[in-house]
Amino acid sequence: MKNIRVLIADDHPIVREGLRLLLAGERGMELAGEAVNG
Repeated sequence: MKNIRVLIADDHPIVREGLRLLLAGERGMELAGEAVNG
């Protein structure tokens, strides 16, 4: 099964950090990158 690749885009560092931590615990999901704004 292929991983789902996710891009996080938010201007608040704490939100990006929280989402990064949530994704780290999920099987089948991979963080592709981050952006400060979309």
